[in-house]
Amino acid sequence: MTDHRSQPRRNLAQEIVSSLRNDIITGAFKPGESLAEPVLAKRFGVSRAPVREAMIQLERAGLVQFQSTGRTKVRTLEENDVSEILDTRIALESMGARLAALHWTDEDNRWVEKSIKAQEQAATAVEFSQLVIAMHEYIMEKAGNERLLTLWQYIRWQFEMALTHIHRLQQTTAQDLRNFTLTGHRNVLKPLSKRDPEAAARMMVRHIRSSLEWYIPETSDPAPVTLQERTTR
Repeated sequence: MTDHRSQPRRNLAQEIVSSLRNDIITGAFKPGESLAEPVLAKRFGVSRAPVREAMIQLERAGLVQFQSTGRTKVRTLEENDVSEILDTRIALESMGARLAALHWTDEDNRWVEKSIKAQEQAATAVEFSQLVIAMHEYIMEKAGNERLLTLWQYIRWQFEMALTHIHRLQQTTAQDLRNFTLTGHRNVLKPLSKRDPEAAARMMVRHIRSSLEWYIPETSDPAPVTLQERTTR
């Protein structure tokens, strides 16, 4: 007889969050698309309670929006949203780079160099974005400040969503954007490898701030497709 008490309890809401987060960030669900609880409950084979809990988590993370009508939709990133995300990153990541430089080692140099090499070889924009996020997170972890890392992780999903969004908009200049990002990462690594806290902070600010020039508002999207329409096609 199987002892079910020894089996870990599934966190259904967290599983739904993970799945929808990936779909939103990769663009499987478009900005402005409606996310109906009954449809999602049917999709995941669960009651509406864990779906509602997942929606609350995603709203707090900035990936979805609750409307006055009671409906939920995927957040649409406007130019001011991206600007606010970048301003928040500047505040947090400049401090993170400053603290990381104090603890930086040769092993950290090798990790970042390997990450940059993987970014060069990334096959898709989504893969490239994930590698970029992972590198920035690595630097924040090296800062050794748990509260700072927690604050950064709060906007991480919005950062990832914005980054992937920018890459989708810049399809015709994707290689230029990738080269720009790689150059920025190499420049960030230089003061870190020299263990220069102030120079590392300044370079991180320069790298993040300069990325704003790549953002172009999306003006010609087709009308959003609802989740209900998607499932009935």
